[in-house]
Amino acid sequence: MNNIKLEKWLQDKGIPNDGMKQIQNVRRSEPSRKVKSNGKNVPGFYPSKKMGLTIQFESHKLELAGIYEKEHDPNVIEYYDQPPSFTIRYQDKEGKNRGHRYTPDFFVIEEDWIGWEEWKTEQELIVLSQKNPNRYSIDESGNWRCPPAEKHANECGLSFRIRSSKDIDWTYQRNIRFLEDYLLEQTPNICDETSSIIKKIIGDKPSISLDELLSNQSTFDADDIYTMMVLDEIYADITRYLIIDFDKFPLFLNKEAFIAYQNMKSASNTLPFKPITLDISVGNKIQWDSKIWRIINIGESVITLLSQFDEPSEIPMVVFEDLIIKGSISEIQFNNELETEEEITVLNMIRQAGEKDLEDANKKYFIVKGLLEGRSLSEYDIPDRTLRDWMKKYKDAEKVYGNGYVGLLPLRHRQGNRTRRLPLDVLELMDEYIENDFETIIQKNSQTVFNAFREKCIAKGYSPPSFKTFCRRIKDRPINLQIKKRKGTKAAYNTEQVYYELSLTTPRHGDRPFEICHIDHTELDIELICSETGGSLGRPWITFLVDAFSRRILAFYLTFDEPSYRSCMMVLRECVRRYSRMPSMIVVDGGKEFHSVYFDTLIARYKGKKIVRPGAKPKFGSVCERLFGTTNEMLIHNLMGNTQIMKNVRQITKEVNPKKHSVWNLEELYLIFIKWCYEVYDTTPHSSLGESPRELYVRRIAKTGSRKNTYIKYDETFKMLTLPTTKKGTAKVVVGQGVKINYFYYWAEVFLHPDVEGENIPIRYDPYNIGIAYAYVNNYWVMLNSENFSTLANRTEKELKIATAELRKRKRQFGQKKQISSSQIVKFLQSAEEFEQMQLQKLKDKAVQRTFRVIEGGNQKQDDIVMKKNNTKEEKQETASSNRGKNEVITQLSDVVKLMKEQNSFQIYKEL
Repeated sequence: MNNIKLEKWLQDKGIPNDGMKQIQNVRRSEPSRKVKSNGKNVPGFYPSKKMGLTIQFESHKLELAGIYEKEHDPNVIEYYDQPPSFTIRYQDKEGKNRGHRYTPDFFVIEEDWIGWEEWKTEQELIVLSQKNPNRYSIDESGNWRCPPAEKHANECGLSFRIRSSKDIDWTYQRNIRFLEDYLLEQTPNICDETSSIIKKIIGDKPSISLDELLSNQSTFDADDIYTMMVLDEIYADITRYLIIDFDKFPLFLNKEAFIAYQNMKSASNTLPFKPITLDISVGNKIQWDSKIWRIINIGESVITLLSQFDEPSEIPMVVFEDLIIKGSISEIQFNNELETEEEITVLNMIRQAGEKDLEDANKKYFIVKGLLEGRSLSEYDIPDRTLRDWMKKYKDAEKVYGNGYVGLLPLRHRQGNRTRRLPLDVLELMDEYIENDFETIIQKNSQTVFNAFREKCIAKGYSPPSFKTFCRRIKDRPINLQIKKRKGTKAAYNTEQVYYELSLTTPRHGDRPFEICHIDHTELDIELICSETGGSLGRPWITFLVDAFSRRILAFYLTFDEPSYRSCMMVLRECVRRYSRMPSMIVVDGGKEFHSVYFDTLIARYKGKKIVRPGAKPKFGSVCERLFGTTNEMLIHNLMGNTQIMKNVRQITKEVNPKKHSVWNLEELYLIFIKWCYEVYDTTPHSSLGESPRELYVRRIAKTGSRKNTYIKYDETFKMLTLPTTKKGTAKVVVGQGVKINYFYYWAEVFLHPDVEGENIPIRYDPYNIGIAYAYVNNYWVMLNSENFSTLANRTEKELKIATAELRKRKRQFGQKKQISSSQIVKFLQSAEEFEQMQLQKLKDKAVQRTFRVIEGGNQKQDDIVMKKNNTKEEKQETASSNRGKNEVITQLSDVVKLMKEQNSFQIYKEL
């Protein structure tokens, strides 16, 4: 809403002037702070179609869920992240007055509610309410409240509410994320013929699963089905069923058909497609043939049930499952409040019994049952004394617990003398020394601490335990807490509890290709040479974009430059060139290259989301980390010039130095990586998938849709958006000079037009050729030439930064002003002075620029890697020999692809 319309709408709602001022202040203010990770949360931003800007979130499981809810709730008109803070006052637990600034997560304007909103997990709220009961509390209805914040809101005529994790409908959340590409489409449509075919298939059955409908694909695909769901042409209950459970997700012609089917299902147990939710865990009760049975054992082919009348029955699992499907067996949830004390004891005894215990008890029961029915002791090949003992235990348990079966359980876990040997005072003293003397950053060894503990025991008159007992007590302490206290949180990271996400939350690796992708860099273990001079250029960096679901390498970028925004934008550019689309969610680490304005703008422009994994938590980036290791082990370490030996620097001699044996240049390595990433790795079975990344990708795309509405044209407009701009983003057109970008003026004839002179226009520059730039004039991108084009042509932004840094350094040495002019930079670049760093960077940039021809599909010219004419005969022979070696490797890689497809093994490649 515009301001005038909003003001009238607020007046109709009866909002006072103070409240209207607060709302206007929120709407015109930038977010009060930038969200960040504290080592546990995963922050990021979401490109909101409703708001037309990016919305920050501090947790990808909590606040991001709130954003999805607001984005697709028609009742929500506007919402803003991190609104301006305000002061709250309250009394702490000790009764002292407290006051501080407070920043809620969102400010929300709904049809019937306006105010601030805070999101927290249920566990956080419980801890905070115990710490500050006057700040956070729970009311009679079970809703969480924050009285100090509510007081501030009420004074303005507005509201405040706390949303907790229990309010999130995770089934709805996952389904909305799955359908988001179709929901965000401007004008989704489907042809009438395809719509009629799908409706006819669904109408032929009272209910059809999504998997069954997808198997009928002939004249339609998955995209057509999901588009019809978004357009409400077919109905599915996305709050009850998960779409990715394709075989259990029911589809109906309309909502009325769905309701009718539910009514029919409640009246009959024989309808098809009845979701089964029976929990057959040991200890649970079921109802079968008007009797209550308890599950006491689950085998591979047989399940054992115990009735209220002590009649254990072994039923084949196939028969049991058939009874469930027919509805003959139903579940009775175990509820302590409805169980007697004896029943609870019986249940606990059964749960504590192992598989061997239950097997023994079952054998004993059938014998005891026969004796109770009148059979003689002599009929069994078991000592009479043993049989009488079983009978006594059975009858005693029947009297005590009302269930004789549990008396036959061996309960081996209770055997042995479990009386504590050490006095309580000695145990407490031992724990005190372990906690205060052993578990400290001093990292004393256990023997030293034990000696001090032993002396203390003797001084107090206690009999000290042995060193072995002391060490066992140390091992009984939580290992993660122990390492954290002795070595810090980073050292304890590997011993942290692994939290497997619940099935209702977003899965770790997404539900489909292109949903969650990771970007990361690594320096390859290989030394490269210059294709012109043959000199060493050092080790290259590679940037991978990996699909988390299929583990497919979507794109890579190879360069000599350390990770920067250029690497990030170029790898996304390569992804669009290959697939015509970008990931829905991009996972990055805390590196500054991932947080540049250019990178964020490119992601947001194409409706992508960015999440930042916590620092010093490599498991969050395991998708890329594993790929780095695989690439080095399977490819790089098998090439000449690899740097494995550099791990033991002291053992390096001149003869084995990788720099002396390097034969690969960047252009040729790029060609090898194309084969490795897009042929060898892509078609080889992955250990965690059980199939190749390409096979999983193709199979899943067929079910989840190709989502053509998200496709991006790889044209000049897109390429322009991958180029960086200045911090301001625009530049003023100066009459007769043009626009100033990074010290230099750039000019084009279009600047002569009077409508352009003096205007601020959007600009971009090419980081790999600072001789040119681009300006957006009259709805077109126009190429600009620098005033010093002859000097700057084909020079890179990295060269410019090196030159300006050197000039600043010289000015500081001579006490001059630090301001640098364009003429000074040009003179420096034109000087004959041998600036080694500049020359090296120039050679590296040339190598990178040559790879662009390969990226765009061009062929590398032979004269790019010719030998110098003044080479000696021996040098020519050596170069020819090395080239033959390279060609052999390339030929081998081509053969490897065929061999690996036939034998599905990396071993062949490793041997080659």
